Amino acid sequence: MNRDPRPASCTGRCRRFVAGMVMALAVLMLAQCSFLDDNNSNNGAGSVADPAQPETERVFDDSVEATSPSGDVTIEAGVDRDGRATYRILRGDTEVVEMSTLGLETSLGSIARNLTIDQRTEAETVTDSFDLPTGKARRSEITATTRSVRFITPDAEGVAMWVDLWASDRGAAFRYRLADLDAPDQAATVTLNWERTSFALPEDSSAWLQPHDPPTMWTPSYESFWGRRVAADSPGSSAQGWTFPALFRTEEAWLLVTESALAEGDHGSHFSPVVEAGEYLLDQPDPDEGNGVGADFPEVDLPWTSPWRVVIVGDHLGEIVASNLVRHLSPGTSDDFGWVEPGRVSWSWWSDHESPQDIDKMKPFVELAAEFGWEYSLVDANWTENTDEAMLELLDFAAERNVQLLLWLNSGGPHNAVTEAPRDLMADPETRRRELARIAELGFAGVKVDFFHSDKPEVIQLYRDILTDTADLGLLANFHGATVPRGWSREFPHLMTVEAVRGAEFYTFDGSYQREAARNNTVLAFTRNVVGSMDYTPVIVGDTVARRTTDGHELALGVVFESALQHLADTPDAYRSLPEPVQVLLSDLPTVWDEVRLLDGFPGSHVALARRHGDEWWVGVINGTSEEMTVRLDLSRLGATGGEVTLVCDDATVGVGGEPDLITTSHRSDDTVAVDLLPNGGCIGAIAS
Repeated sequence: MNRDPRPASCTGRCRRFVAGMVMALAVLMLAQCSFLDDNNSNNGAGSVADPAQPETERVFDDSVEATSPSGDVTIEAGVDRDGRATYRILRGDTEVVEMSTLGLETSLGSIARNLTIDQRTEAETVTDSFDLPTGKARRSEITATTRSVRFITPDAEGVAMWVDLWASDRGAAFRYRLADLDAPDQAATVTLNWERTSFALPEDSSAWLQPHDPPTMWTPSYESFWGRRVAADSPGSSAQGWTFPALFRTEEAWLLVTESALAEGDHGSHFSPVVEAGEYLLDQPDPDEGNGVGADFPEVDLPWTSPWRVVIVGDHLGEIVASNLVRHLSPGTSDDFGWVEPGRVSWSWWSDHESPQDIDKMKPFVELAAEFGWEYSLVDANWTENTDEAMLELLDFAAERNVQLLLWLNSGGPHNAVTEAPRDLMADPETRRRELARIAELGFAGVKVDFFHSDKPEVIQLYRDILTDTADLGLLANFHGATVPRGWSREFPHLMTVEAVRGAEFYTFDGSYQREAARNNTVLAFTRNVVGSMDYTPVIVGDTVARRTTDGHELALGVVFESALQHLADTPDAYRSLPEPVQVLLSDLPTVWDEVRLLDGFPGSHVALARRHGDEWWVGVINGTSEEMTVRLDLSRLGATGGEVTLVCDDATVGVGGEPDLITTSHRSDDTVAVDLLPNGGCIGAIAS
């Protein structure tokens, strides 16, 4: 069944209306179980049923496997007895993703049923490594097994669908390739009406999900709160579905599902609102995203390769947190990015939204960066209210103090209606290159580009074009109001961080944020921050806003959350009022890492996490609950024998409801330390070798 029933003359608002009606009808039919194979065995709930197909349990009729080098993870794909494309993922001998749907609905026909396998490759062992200037592990190597299988069907004559399989000991992935059947290199344009991919979770699995945003003036931006733990087969209601990444716990393993390697012409996917018996379907961007700009259904050029559909697999949460699978599946670059310098950033806008319009209000933040040894200060929205002469004065002021400036830009363009300035400089290629060249020539070190609000191919391409142009000019890049990271920081190593999080800026305009912030922070460590740098803008230690997190909790976020540009958002007075040992920690705090280890934690409860920078380990511990708790840190696991550990924590002796001071304690690096945490409390520490 083709999901695009539009008449040829239907354009503009008509197309969006028809697409919405089709989706609504599909959801209704799915809910009544008449749109699916009527079977509760996770047997292809993502499929549009052919009435002639029998209602039988899905069993492979023909398939191929890729098994990881140690045998821990297997991905198997093939056709079932009814000719439908199917896959599953196993941890050892146990299914962690049960029989699930593969296939594409295209303008050339359906490539999802009446399928046969006509070609398959032999299994091949591959090793992938990278050495990058940013991330939770700048250097990483992984070994995997790859294999490919080709499907053909009379329902889409002249086109073949390859599925590439990839299995490592810590995860599996697959992607589609479409090509002309007889002339694989022949060009053609194809409309992707629907990707049938689904992910069927075993019975009794749990899920931690983030609702996907409806299209508005400010969304989608991946900034909703993460939900609490739910049963995977009944996740509740979300009109737009759920975002990537999505965290699941089966009886046998932890899984994080996402995608990687969005290339030219691709769109960003997410989970549909339809979940049947624990089977999650993929969905495409809403037609109204990005002000309705761009095609309702993506068009791709053959030969075409899809993004990777990624399932990170771990026996425990530490293997999820440490995974670099998203970057390993992204293409690399041969260009020289030795000029990229991560660092700490002071930021005036958080405490005073009007401050970028007055250089005298920004200068104290430049001085703060210089005093603490931070590399950058950010000039945020509406800086255009300053004269050119004033901006040059600010650049000189910063340069004299060895601080580099970053500059904010609005990505719009027709795809957003946000008026913050400057805007209308990024969408047109010639205008964008001219403006970015001017910014680089003036001496700015990088740009923060905001308000993208769409996962359509046109906006995905805008991200990529901005990254290409900034790389050519030696400018660092940071995206806000943006899609979730999907591996681009390997292809474009100057992409320092991406927002896509309900971060500390919400303290300034959402009075309810403080109620959920601590809990949400403990989920982010296992979800959003796993897949890429996260510009949460942490370490709020003053009294500018009402908050329930303690100073210890906020300080710990500087370690718990990884971002190659770490915006430390509070005021100069707030940081200068901290005890001297804490100021020293903030002066020394790294923003890129060589290793990460989870010491303890559970989403929604707490996180105890250690990161290594060179020979030095840093520790961050946060409590996401309204109850006191004690977390035991086995520091000997870090292997930093003979070192001294300095921990800065809330003084838990004041009791609940008091105003805790920060206390500093010293320990041996091979100790097991019991850390007493206040409600919403925390602790930061460094281990000197």
